[in-house]
Amino acid sequence: MQITSSLTHGVEMASYFAQYYYTGTVANGIFAIIDGPFEDASYRTLTNQSDPGAGDFTPGNLIAFNGGAEEPYTGYTDEGPVTYDMVLFSNSADLAGRTLNYTSGVFPVCFLAGTMIATPAGETAVEALAIGDLVLTADGRAAPVRWVGVQTVVTLFAEPLRTFPVRITAGAFGDDLPARDLLVSPDHALFLDGVLVQAGALVNGTTIIRETEMPERFTYYHVELEDHSLILAEGVPAETFLDTVTRRRFDNFAQYEALYGDTGATISELPAPRIKSARQLPQALRARLAERATTLHVASAAVRAA
Repeated sequence: MQITSSLTHGVEMASYFAQYYYTGTVANGIFAIIDGPFEDASYRTLTNQSDPGAGDFTPGNLIAFNGGAEEPYTGYTDEGPVTYDMVLFSNSADLAGRTLNYTSGVFPVCFLAGTMIATPAGETAVEALAIGDLVLTADGRAAPVRWVGVQTVVTLFAEPLRTFPVRITAGAFGDDLPARDLLVSPDHALFLDGVLVQAGALVNGTTIIRETEMPERFTYYHVELEDHSLILAEGVPAETFLDTVTRRRFDNFAQYEALYGDTGATISELPAPRIKSARQLPQALRARLAERATTLHVASAAVRAA
């Protein structure tokens, strides 16, 4: 047996040799093996058909079996990769009847489709932006879009806590901010009170909540400018793409590579503290958001009672 590039312990790979495969089901982060192991020489070598030069597999890539049949790759267990057809490929022959922790290995950092972005010509849905379009930054500049990354999430294989969007209800940050409900991925940062706050750190269960139900497939979009900037999403300053996240994770990486090469120039992060968890929130910001949540709750209750 030969493993071209190992995948064990959560490390993805560009090519994988598997002696066996198993069939199973995926639910709540668990791959439950139903049948197997099976041996089939025509299914043994898995390579990245969508992006042959990639250093890893990205969920959604087509994986070719021995260069022939193809199946979308969705993620991995510690015992091997999983495809969309709910097949586990492994070099272990003793997995029958087991359940294995499963992860897609990709956590988006983007705006949900439908998010309105400020431009000099008015607001535009993020999915309608194109390379060269101008967007407005929080400091008043009109900056051209360098690239728009697209990332599709398949709900069946997603880890909700890290993948499903956070909903920031209209007015949660103050009057008219956001102007409408703003939905972003949990790790996407907004600029509040001089700090970059990832949306997951803001969840309070009332005005800022985690979505628990999403369609079978949904799409995130990320806007890349020449620098790490703040653009206005539903009126709220929100970060643009920062290349601490690999562009290979996006469905349309091939478009980027054709325009700019493999990686492009390194983007320097904005000089502001980054808040990644609720316990890191500055006390003044925490208190202001709590007060605002109470105000909106009282106002909502008054409307219902009228």
